[in-house]
Formats: sequence, structure tokens, C-alpha cells
Amino acid sequence: MRRVIIFLFLILTTRIFSIDFPHFQLGEDAAKEEFKKGITYKNLKQYSAAKERFQKAVSLKKDFHLARLELANNYFLLGEWEQSLEELEILSSLNKNDLLLQNKIEVLRLSIAGGSSSLERTYFKTLDGDGFRGKRFRNPVDIVFDEDGNFYIAGFETSNIVQFNSNGEPISNWKGSFTKKIEKPVALAYHNKKIYVCDFAKDEILIFDLKGKLLSSVGGTGNGKGKFHGPAGISFDSKGSFYVSDSGNNRIQKFSPTGEFEIQFEGMDGNRLKNPAGICVYDQKIYVVDKDNVRVLVFDTDGNVVSKISKDDWKKPRNIRIFENQIHLTDELTGIWSYSMDMGEWKLLPRFRDKKGVYRVLTRPFAVNVDSTGSFYAVDYGRHRVDVFVAKNTLLSNLDLKIEAIDTAEFPNVHIYTRLRNRSGKEVIGADRLAFRVYENDNMTPLFSLAKKEKLNEKMNVAFVYENSEALAKARPILEDGLSPFFKSLTEWDSLSLYRAGKDANLILPKTQSLLEILAKIRDSSKEEKWNFGKASVMALNKLTTNVGPRVLVLLVSGESREQSFLQYSKTRIVEYARSHSIPIFVLSTSPKQSVRRSWLDITEPTNGNYIVLDGEGEERQLYSTLRSYLDYRYILSYKTDTNPDLIDRYIKLVVDVEHRNVKGKDEGGYFVPGEN
Repeated sequence: MRRVIIFLFLILTTRIFSIDFPHFQLGEDAAKEEFKKGITYKNLKQYSAAKERFQKAVSLKKDFHLARLELANNYFLLGEWEQSLEELEILSSLNKNDLLLQNKIEVLRLSIAGGSSSLERTYFKTLDGDGFRGKRFRNPVDIVFDEDGNFYIAGFETSNIVQFNSNGEPISNWKGSFTKKIEKPVALAYHNKKIYVCDFAKDEILIFDLKGKLLSSVGGTGNGKGKFHGPAGISFDSKGSFYVSDSGNNRIQKFSPTGEFEIQFEGMDGNRLKNPAGICVYDQKIYVVDKDNVRVLVFDTDGNVVSKISKDDWKKPRNIRIFENQIHLTDELTGIWSYSMDMGEWKLLPRFRDKKGVYRVLTRPFAVNVDSTGSFYAVDYGRHRVDVFVAKNTLLSNLDLKIEAIDTAEFPNVHIYTRLRNRSGKEVIGADRLAFRVYENDNMTPLFSLAKKEKLNEKMNVAFVYENSEALAKARPILEDGLSPFFKSLTEWDSLSLYRAGKDANLILPKTQSLLEILAKIRDSSKEEKWNFGKASVMALNKLTTNVGPRVLVLLVSGESREQSFLQYSKTRIVEYARSHSIPIFVLSTSPKQSVRRSWLDITEPTNGNYIVLDGEGEERQLYSTLRSYLDYRYILSYKTDTNPDLIDRYIKLVVDVEHRNVKGKDEGGYFVPGEN
């Protein structure tokens, strides 16, 4: 009797809350059916249709918490972040102890507020060069990252390159080829799936593939064109040409993407280089550490000195890198200096505490670099180590893991589309299969595979939306000249579509690779004075979200577009929709007016896109390679389910866990067992 009383007391005093699929009572079949349709639409990536079904399911059954959670998820995937937050907060008010809900709410609030600064970093860990048996590095001099989050550290004393995965585990040790060994590497660069090594002793640039195979070399000893005497720095421009600091010859040499010498320059009069070291190409300028003159000289692309940077505190500057308008300069004797191009203030990296609370100092900093998540790596030549710093908030919260869709078209084979971000909104790349766990109805699925990034990114999908105006139609020569290089670069795998933004929005060409066909549609359409870019952009994004591979939204505009073009769907909605799926927005304009540029930056900058004026000589010449670089970093987890296929219409709950760099993430989803097709 006592146990019965206690049980009844718990029922009466405890708020019952569940995110699981509920038991439906008589008359609640309609809510279940709407939910089932919503799940089906969501897993087909038809998020608008899914949202409507989940709304109906919640209206029919107020305590249908799982439907409300999926409604919140679909609001997010459609760029309706405020509505998503509202639904999550309703769920959280019913159960304040649900950590998954709290994490979703915190991340979403941060995203709506504009994100957090990745410059507020704290010490995370150290990579000790002597601590990796069989893959040691001593006197490290530089570090670079590839597109999959792997990184490469050059050891000067050990004459090697050690490759690490994104979790900081060494996976290979390069020494060069049998006939050409690495001798004294001092600087690295990554470009187009290759690692470029400045070998100071060999007077050469050694070029490796990402498996450590030596492909070729550039240079040789001498002072003639294309020869070196101690190459000490290397950096690439947007066109694939690279600049090398030729320290012993006191000059900079520029090479074509294929390694042919192009030009050399050394400055003039009081601005002449003496023992140049680190070099960085940024915003069409070349920043060179003028080592013996204890300064930085800034050149234009023709080799003319346009400015110089110095500081009395510097004693032995070595390397320079620039990220997001932030200059980072390493001085071997005084430390790591940073300078904000926006704020105009130099700062010295302060002492820092390790995890034991012990203050650590950099003995001889040689180089720094920043990975895709904003983590900061300081290369300490003197202590044979690399110290890693991360944004403070990434250590204080979970990863943001989201299930976008669950594909059961090949049932019993199941494919889960997930995206992984840190607290700063940066995509986390390089997590391997072992980082994930998949649970089906609370049972772990031990065998699953992870889609290969190379296969995932074979095909690029671009949606063009054009302003249906007389001004744009008259700019045909500009459009033809500016877009020709892009269309000439297309491969058979690439897919393009064309949408018209007029008073209404229309899909004009579902699939094309013809610039002439696009120009003809722009010319022949009946011109209008109002252009619904909002609706056309949503229409294009609806389609892009169903694709895999690089996905980009491109708006073709004149100088006539106005804010009224986004009345039906605001710019904020478009930006949040694009950001939900990591789709950059580019604006290609036929107008050189700065006022036009300013009116579009609030849609290009937040989505990591760009505004480009089609002037025939600018950034549009590299448009194809630029768009191709926006890789699809989703994680697609595939497995064969043990679920009995005879259980048609049974709801299967899925949970995905991830742990990467000692930080965890989690999300839930589900599917209904499909019937025979």
C-alpha cells in the first residue's frame, strides 16, 4: 500500500514531459497523420511543406511535444529563427532540465544576436613536438591547414613535415622523396590540395600532395630569375600565383600558378628590402616582413611600395599572416603582435595559463595561423611545441549538431544528413567517423559509414536570380564579358538554374549551362518596375537546400534595385535561411556606384558571400574557383538498419551524438518505416 501511495504522489507532483513519440488516444489520429506527413516532407528536405504539417499537428494535439520540437527545427531550417526560438522556449518552460533544449536555445539566441567574437581566445592545449613517437618535430617553424581540417607542421631541426588530423592526432611524417629529401623547411603554404615548402637549405620550393608525395619543385641556387638564396616565406594570391621571399637575394619573386617566374621586386631607396622573411598577400597587397630593417613593407601587385609598418618594440620580426582584417606578426624575441585594421591598435599576446594554472611563455615564436573554426595556433621554435588557443565560448558549451534530414529511400539503408558548428557559428570540419554515435530507438548502431567529402563535392549548384529591369537588359555587354570566364570553366557535373525577380518570382530555366540562353531570357522578358528579390531568393534557396555539394545563390543586379524588393521576405529572413544551410550569397552588379554596394552588403557579408562589380578586370575573373571553394561540409552518416521492414508506419527515433576536440554535441530526429515503393 505504501508503494502505491508513493507512486500516486509522484504522478501528482511531477510534471510529465516527453520528447518521445507519444501514445495517441481515440480521436488523435489526425494529429499523428499530420506529424507523419511533416516528417516525410522534412526528410525530403521540403521544409516549407513540413512546417505546415507540424503546425497542424500541434494545433490538433497541444501536448504533442515532439511535433513542436520538429516545428522548431523546421522554422530554423527555413530561416525563421525568431519563430524557432519561440517554440523551443515553450518546450523549455515545460522542462527546464532538458540540456539539449537549453543548448539549442542558447546557440540560437547567439546566432540571432549576430554571433560571438572568435578573437576572445583562451589556452586550449599544447602539441609537444617531442611527444609524438615516430612523428616528432623539433624547432617548428610554420603550420598550415587544408580544406578537411588537417594541419601540417614543419620541423626545422628534424627536416620533416608532420601531418595531423583535425583532432590534433599525428597521422603521417614526410621527409621528402628518395632522391630529394627535405633539408631545412622554414615556411609553408597550402593551395589547391598541395603543400608548398620553402626549403631554406636547398634553395627550392618543394611541392607535395596531401599524402606526402613530392610532386615537383621550383627554383634552385642562384640570383637569377626564378632562383633563390634562402627562400623564407611564401603566399598565394586569389588567382593562384605565389610570391616568395628570397631572403639572401633581398627580393620578392612572383610565380605563375604553374611555377613560371613572372616578376621580381625589392623596393627602392629607403624602402629597399634587406633579408625579407614572412610574406602575406591580402586584399591585393603584399605584406613583407623586412627582417633586418625591423619593419613590414607593403607592396602593390606591381611591386611598388605603398606603405610601411614599424614598431619600436619589435626586435626580430619573422612572420606575418592576416585574417579578417587582423594582422598577426611574430617577433622571435618579443612575442606575437596583433593589429586590428578596423580599430588601429597593436596588442601583444599576453602570458597565458595552461590547464594546470601555470603561466607559460613563448620562447621563440616563429609563426601563427588560424583554422576554419577560429582556433589560433602559435608555433614556438624554441620550445619545440605548438600552443593552441580557442574561442572561450567553445569550451563552455556543446557543439551545435543539427539533423537536417533522414533519407530512407533505399531502406533498410538509412542516410542521416547532419551539420556541425561551434558556438561561434563556424562549421566544424574534419571530425571522423569515430567521433559520432548513432542510436536507433535507444540502441546504438555500431556499423555506419561517413560520406567522403570528395564525392560529396563533385557537383556545384548555382542559382542565378536576375533583376527584371530595363537597366540590366541594357547591360548585356557587361554581363557577357564579366560572366564568360565563369561559364567557360563549368564542368559537366555543375548545375545552374535561373530565376526572374519581377513583380512576382518565376523559375525561368531549371537547368542550363548556356550564358547565351540566360542573356536571351534577361533580354526577352517583359520588363517591370518592381522586383521581388525576396520571394525569388526564397524560391531559389528552397531548391538549393535539396542539393549536395557547393551551393551558391547569385543575384544579378543593376543600380536600380531598392529595399522594397524585400518586403514580402525580408533581408533578415533571406540571410538566416542561407546561413542555416551555409549557402553564401553573391551579388554581381553592373553598377560601380558605392551606394549600390552598401545597399547589398547586409545580405552578402553575413552569409560569407561577396559583392562584385562586373568591370571586366576584377574578381569576376576568378568567380568559378571562388564559388567552387564553398565546400559542402555536412556529415552524412549511412548505415543498414535492423528494423523489421514489416513494421510499416512505425516511428523510429534517431539520436546522433558527437565528440570532437573534447566538446560534445547532440541532436534528435526520426523517420517512419517506409512501405514498398
